[in-house]
Amino acid sequence: MKISLEGFVQDAIHRKLDLYHVLVRQHGEIVGSFDWRENRRDNIHSVSKSFLSIAIGMAVEEGILRLDEYPAEIFREKLPEHPSENLMAMTIRDMIMMATGHDQFILQGYSVSDDRPGRDAIKEDDWVAYALRFDVPYKPGTYWKYNNFGPYLASVIIQDRTGQKLNDWLKPRLFTPLGINNPQWFESTRGYTLGCGGLHLSTEELSRFGQLLLNKGAWEGKQLVPEKWIKEATSNLISNKIEGKTQHPDACAGYGYFFWRCSRDNAYCGNGYGGQRIIVLPEQDACIAITGHEFDSGSIMDCVWEQIVEQLR
Repeated sequence: MKISLEGFVQDAIHRKLDLYHVLVRQHGEIVGSFDWRENRRDNIHSVSKSFLSIAIGMAVEEGILRLDEYPAEIFREKLPEHPSENLMAMTIRDMIMMATGHDQFILQGYSVSDDRPGRDAIKEDDWVAYALRFDVPYKPGTYWKYNNFGPYLASVIIQDRTGQKLNDWLKPRLFTPLGINNPQWFESTRGYTLGCGGLHLSTEELSRFGQLLLNKGAWEGKQLVPEKWIKEATSNLISNKIEGKTQHPDACAGYGYFFWRCSRDNAYCGNGYGGQRIIVLPEQDACIAITGHEFDSGSIMDCVWEQIVEQLR
């Protein structure tokens, strides 16, 4: 059954939200969509991390990596001269939970993305060695800090161990089965898929990813991603509340493996700079894909729940 997006569109206009596209799926079908501009592939920014999460789940299943491995061991030749105890204790699991123990943003988006003017902010091309030099003041696994350290290093590990760039490695495993043909994904100066951002998809292609998540990793009768990984990766594994900061409820409802928990309807989402979203609503058997250039994340989420989710119940 189709839903009306007129209320969402008018509310978005009233809130002055700068959105590009919205597409809603329920029970496996597209039930509504609206385009403010020509539909094309856009940079989904940090929603790319959620695709990386799925890649990591596949890599674990194939025995390519383990979550209890230590990046300090993997990259021992790139460690600083006197690595801290916390750096040595960090695991891949800590990295994908944003719980590395860092207290500052490393490999910030303006420095790592091809379409950002600050690309030269990092004055060296070995971003792994650069990132490993940052202080780790907190015990890994105990302190949440949103960061590009973990996703970039995870992407490097997959490429080094498979001999393929993450983007290429995912094509037969994820992109091609979903009907996503040759997506662009930005790379570092050394040719590693960023992992943390830079994947370009259309809103409709992004919605297929949401449908895969709703299907618990299955697509057209084939299990592409282990169901247990989908469940674990999208669970509330660590608190992302920031002490002393007023946050929208959907910004601090918990964090999984590169997925954000939502504060309503047992939902979760992939979340990117400028309002990129894939919101997954298992209780409604629905997902909502949004792209845009809007930085009032809370208003986007409130508009979605008030104008769209109410129709999906």
